[in-house]
Amino acid sequence: MEEPVFTHDNLSERVADYIRRGLLYSNRYKKGQHMLESEIAEELQISRAPVREALRELEGQGLLVFVPRKGVFVASFDQEDMFEIYDIRYMLESRVMEILIEQNKLNEADFAKLRDLVSKMVKVGKADLKLEEYVADFSENDIAFHKYLWNKANRKWTARILRNLYYQLRLAMIQDLIIEHDLAHSATMHYEIVDCLERRDLDGAKEAFVRHVVALERKRATSQS
Repeated sequence: MEEPVFTHDNLSERVADYIRRGLLYSNRYKKGQHMLESEIAEELQISRAPVREALRELEGQGLLVFVPRKGVFVASFDQEDMFEIYDIRYMLESRVMEILIEQNKLNEADFAKLRDLVSKMVKVGKADLKLEEYVADFSENDIAFHKYLWNKANRKWTARILRNLYYQLRLAMIQDLIIEHDLAHSATMHYEIVDCLERRDLDGAKEAFVRHVVALERKRATSQS
């Protein structure tokens, strides 16, 4: 990752973003790792107050867990946790797709933008990059694709919840998969979602989304076996 540049403006947000990138896009932090304010503050050469605020923000996103009298730790997810997160995400994303189709919120320019984001994911998925670059580039295009749909549906609270769920899934993947360079197939599945939305085929869009999620879960389960 690039060296962080920290200023007094929105310092806690910058610290949160720095830690979040370390959690989601690299092996910098391990599941269950104790996150010490003093160590992070020393590493970034800042005071502990903005670090404390950043840790609270990441706890609210489900990436960290506060344990009374022990401190803050990197979250870990068991199989039941994953099933629940997938279920919630499916219900919310299904509703987003319903709104997009029923209210005709996507036009030709939107479909072109979505396909461009998928193309970028596929390109990254096939690229020979360092693990950190691979995960970061792929994930940023992936969440950009889904955020584009959430925002077009104009559901701000749904978007906030889905963003946090996305982060939690990505954390579980970086922990348990150590993400192998083979997500190009997963990326291409997004084309089917776009095609179904363009045809106003709600059932098809939902089924395509399920296949995408199931493929990720199978990949994760295989890595644990």
